[in-house]
Amino acid sequence: MHISELAAVGVFCSYFSIIAGLFLLIARSLFSQDLGSRAYVFIALAITSFVHTWFYMFKFMAWSFTDYERSTGATIFTGLTVERMSQWLLNTSLFEQAWANVCFGQVNWWWSQQLCLFTVGAWTIFLSIEGRRHNVQFIWAYMLLGQLVAISVASNLFYLALVLAPRPPSPSSNHGLSSLQAPVALWLPVLLSLGTVATSPFTSERSFLPNLLLMHSLIVLPLLAPDRLFPLGQASTQTKSYFGISLKTLYILVFGAALALHTRATGQALGDPAVSVTDFTLKAWNVLHSHPAQSSIGWDVIWTSISFVVWLVLQPELQGRLLTATYLLLATPLVSVGVLAPHVLRPRENEREEKVQ
Repeated sequence: MHISELAAVGVFCSYFSIIAGLFLLIARSLFSQDLGSRAYVFIALAITSFVHTWFYMFKFMAWSFTDYERSTGATIFTGLTVERMSQWLLNTSLFEQAWANVCFGQVNWWWSQQLCLFTVGAWTIFLSIEGRRHNVQFIWAYMLLGQLVAISVASNLFYLALVLAPRPPSPSSNHGLSSLQAPVALWLPVLLSLGTVATSPFTSERSFLPNLLLMHSLIVLPLLAPDRLFPLGQASTQTKSYFGISLKTLYILVFGAALALHTRATGQALGDPAVSVTDFTLKAWNVLHSHPAQSSIGWDVIWTSISFVVWLVLQPELQGRLLTATYLLLATPLVSVGVLAPHVLRPRENEREEKVQ
């Protein structure tokens, strides 16, 4: 086996080692505390979503291996399995191959964009703000785990962390969370990453991977930024950051961008002339199971959506907002968690505002 092949196998093994390390890092910070009934809900959701999405991920790896050997004309297999695998790993970019299968095709992108919008938008903001407010350790690990494993798995583990964390003190301002500032270290990467989502359908074979890597890299930056850039203490002691915008404004910007992008993707997926909702639902279901990579990310979207709604249901202080979420979910089967989340999570002046919406 050549050195290059050994290196390819080493990278592949390192991928799983990093995943194991992230799980261990998060677990050690979580399970040193007593678990309540709500905690077991998110543990169950994390396990279920992990098993389901990675069933398809392993199917994708098996498909990729078979497809590589078929494309190279290896009809009669010779050599050890590890040697064949090393050649496959050396000559195949699994990351790019998986994402290419889920990004090209209008209905394929309709599925995948939902997860991208949630991740680069509301999820990044939520991790950055709520993670620091609740003093959750290693918030960057949840984002990396989501990118390497599944957003549904990482989000459920983060909901678990919030459930186990002590209730944070509320800002002393009468405006509550709506008085919080989103520093430039948060809003700039979020808006730039939304731009990469918007341009993804228009990338070429040459620009697709750089755009994808930029999307994944930008959203890690706010989680690695120093905590002093995030003024989350009492309002009277907050240091207003230069170029900061209100947290509410950032959520509104993300909601508007996500709504526009999801509307565009839905219109393109429906076609011209548009098919009926029933026909589109059947088409979306067929595309969901058209390829193991698509199934993995598609079910990640579904489990992420389910988990987000469950988290809302279990938050007593969000019951007013839950009415809005329920309305949106029932109003159309095409609503995206990437659109729903920033709308529901944006800070209100008070709960009375929610009741009249």
